[in-house]
Amino acid sequence: MRAVIRKSIIRGKVSAPPSKNYAIRLVFSSLFTDIALDNLMLSDDVADALDAISVFGVRFDGRRFIRPERIALHSDRIYLRGSATVLRMLIPIAAVVGGKIYIDGGESLRRRPIKAVVEALSSRGVAFSNNSLPTVIEGRLRDTYIEISGHESSQYISGFMIAFAMVGGGTIKIIPPLASRRYVELTAEVLTVLGVDVKMYENRIDVNVAEKLRGYTGSVPGDYLLASFYVSSALLTGGEIVVGNLANLAGDAKPHRVVDAYREMGGYSLYSNGVWHAKASDDYSGIRINVFDDPDLAVSIAPLAAVARGETVIEGIENLRIKESDRVETIVSTLRAFGVDAYTRGNAIHIIGGEPRETSIYCPDDHRIAMMFAAIALRAGGSIDKAECVNKSNPGFWRDLISLGGNIDVF
Repeated sequence: MRAVIRKSIIRGKVSAPPSKNYAIRLVFSSLFTDIALDNLMLSDDVADALDAISVFGVRFDGRRFIRPERIALHSDRIYLRGSATVLRMLIPIAAVVGGKIYIDGGESLRRRPIKAVVEALSSRGVAFSNNSLPTVIEGRLRDTYIEISGHESSQYISGFMIAFAMVGGGTIKIIPPLASRRYVELTAEVLTVLGVDVKMYENRIDVNVAEKLRGYTGSVPGDYLLASFYVSSALLTGGEIVVGNLANLAGDAKPHRVVDAYREMGGYSLYSNGVWHAKASDDYSGIRINVFDDPDLAVSIAPLAAVARGETVIEGIENLRIKESDRVETIVSTLRAFGVDAYTRGNAIHIIGGEPRETSIYCPDDHRIAMMFAAIALRAGGSIDKAECVNKSNPGFWRDLISLGGNIDVF
């Protein structure tokens, strides 16, 4: 699929895409409590999560999840399309449930490291045939305690949190530093809403199920960072946008850092009661920001940095190299394709803002890079091949941009 993007002004109202991060956690939570979702968007990553719970015998009827009498491995193999989140949560859950399963995945997943969880489990009763996909996992975690490095990925920790909730509780000791801490906090939020007692300390998490669990019936909250590509498109093209559906599971929300970052860069950017309102400015300024706790933020900052006066420095980028693509490389190469001066130095991406020029790229199997490209191309013009790569997280991306005024042909 190819998307041809012409200069446009993005304005209007749109609902934030349902968060795949919330969705995946709610899907896995169906292993231990009743879940019914009104707006589950079947992105590629969510489809992987549905496949993952099916190996434990859980069925999805389009809204509700139906558990078997006993959670166990009902299948001895699974193939995942490309969700590292699903892979890294599935492994701890399989280890706690126990049994034997062959796991494989698409090319990008075969490149993703699983070293930290292999090291954590290999001395605790679980064997791996390989340190990367494909691999066979066999055995069962000996007790409800695990010690694991937090540097490679926070997703293993989220997986153990969910797995321990399934069996009544457990303790996770984290060997610092912990990357992407925000996503661990999101898992704690989901589990707390479901009645799980989660206590987070600096380098330890205690999970306890002391009372009856609560189910969840309702919608998947919207995703700030997926919505940010609509907002940055409006900010880059002289538009104005209102994005709704951003409250969290408990009904309120603390705005994501991206809302403040866009305001700091010079745009009108305000969050209130589940709604993000943004309006373009005549001038943007570069900022310095650290994304170690929330690495996906880097891709959302890059479009505005491309046109900002001065230099934007994005620090804390270590884990960007092990995403769907090497995002350090693909952020920089995409910006350079537009004629924007961008480079890396040490542990930071440096972007010198300018006026982007029209260009074409091929999606590097990375949904966020394609969305970043689209935001800049709506100002400069451009085309992207393999545009369907956005389906990993937001299948409605191109449709939404067109509804907001984007002059885009997709064919």
